[in-house]
Amino acid sequence: MAKIQVTLDASKLRNLISTRSYESKDGTNVNVQEVKFELVEVKEPKQIFAKDTMRIVKTHFACVIQTKEEREVKADTVYIGEGFTSYWDDAKKLAPVQQPQEEQVDLPF
Repeated sequence: MAKIQVTLDASKLRNLISTRSYESKDGTNVNVQEVKFELVEVKEPKQIFAKDTMRIVKTHFACVIQTKEEREVKADTVYIGEGFTSYWDDAKKLAPVQQPQEEQVDLPF
């Protein structure tokens, strides 16, 4: 299994903070500050680091979500970070482990 590590530029995130509030199940009002962004897969992944059994590849980029109007006028994309996927190649070299099969028991109900 590969994992993706995302690194975001904090100086750009400060301008993207939005606040919303909602009422929880117990009736209390909750205020939340959040940053919404898109994580997009790159067309051509780039290998950043390689070792005997591990590779780190730049596979994604993070950008500000554009509005419909911004997309229509083809506004520039605001990049706020990037995503790296770690691949562990030693898993291919190991033989798959056989799991013992459990006996099926017919239950009377």
